[in-house]
Amino acid sequence: MARNGDVVLITGGSGFLGQHLVKHLQENDDDVKEIRIVDLKPYRNNLKHAETKPIKSIVADICDTDAVGEAFDNVDVVFHCAAYINFQFPPNINELERVNVNGTKNVINLCIKHNVPRLIYTSSASVTLTSYLGLAPFAVIVNLTESKTKQVTSDNDILIPGYSVTKHRAEKIVLGANGTNLANGTGELLTTSIRPTVLYGEEDPYFFPTLAKFTKKTGGIIPKVLGAGGKHQMTYVGNVAWAHIRAKQTLKNSSKNIAGLPVFVTDDTPIEDTSRFCQRMSRRTDAFNIRPTSWSIPSLIGYWLAILLELIISTLNPIFGTKLNFQPRALAAYAGSLLQYSRLRAELHMDYEPIYNEERSLDDSVKWYSAWYKSYFNKDKQSKKAE
Repeated sequence: MARNGDVVLITGGSGFLGQHLVKHLQENDDDVKEIRIVDLKPYRNNLKHAETKPIKSIVADICDTDAVGEAFDNVDVVFHCAAYINFQFPPNINELERVNVNGTKNVINLCIKHNVPRLIYTSSASVTLTSYLGLAPFAVIVNLTESKTKQVTSDNDILIPGYSVTKHRAEKIVLGANGTNLANGTGELLTTSIRPTVLYGEEDPYFFPTLAKFTKKTGGIIPKVLGAGGKHQMTYVGNVAWAHIRAKQTLKNSSKNIAGLPVFVTDDTPIEDTSRFCQRMSRRTDAFNIRPTSWSIPSLIGYWLAILLELIISTLNPIFGTKLNFQPRALAAYAGSLLQYSRLRAELHMDYEPIYNEERSLDDSVKWYSAWYKSYFNKDKQSKKAE
């Protein structure tokens, strides 16, 4: 442990990505002397990694300046991972705006007030999902760098409303704050934004668990309701955490490379539609069996059905409070999109390379997913028996 190393603060450090980021700071970053975590949940070492550096866990809301302010004292770098991740329909706009946008403004203001020189924001590649040719209900992104993706000028440009819109708005604020003078007048705030694709891996509470709960009701089948489906790039969470470490070092030693810029982060996970990816994971375990249907509903029909479903829910919601756990048109847009991002900026300017190859990423993930699957559905069976 470096005696004169960095004091690091992670917002959302108890969460999915945060857990892996803490692991890398503990095991693979000799330039850290203390780790602080701000989260709504107390931090627990769920990944069971070695702990050689002190960790301080602060249970608080990032929107509560009084509760989190002290955590920023004498901090050298902030990883802002905390976010409200929710894709329900109708979107919970107020909470998305409160946490993702206003919470981010709060983090920036605290960095300036407490003279924190570096801020790394966890964004999402979904902020670039815009309509192909401005007409199609899906996106086509093929080997594009950050500057080549379509520049978003309006919230309506983004195909996934709510979450992705507020993440884009927050990202603009973070990158716009780059170069802001710190309160003591002796330096500037340097910022960058990491844009990973959809994450998978240990401690995942979103991607696989959501699909698993759905397919448990369908006998393991994922209906292909939008044609043959698009192609999607997914990234192992451990590699994304490592990219954050590389961003930290780059802002410290070669800040001009990424300061004020977004950075796509991917790895060597094959690009395929989500249902096929889940099927490939299933073949590595006997814990679950997930597979797509051999048939499919044409994408245009599927998209119009999504519009119809949204109209029905929008009519019922004011009267009965009816909601869906997913956004029909957003799901249709993602499922039908072709998404392949170039990580050239990360490689050239952050010296980033995935440290987990495809086999290791899938093996570690499947091992955790299998244990989660057995544990979750065994508990579900036991609770039903108790009733």
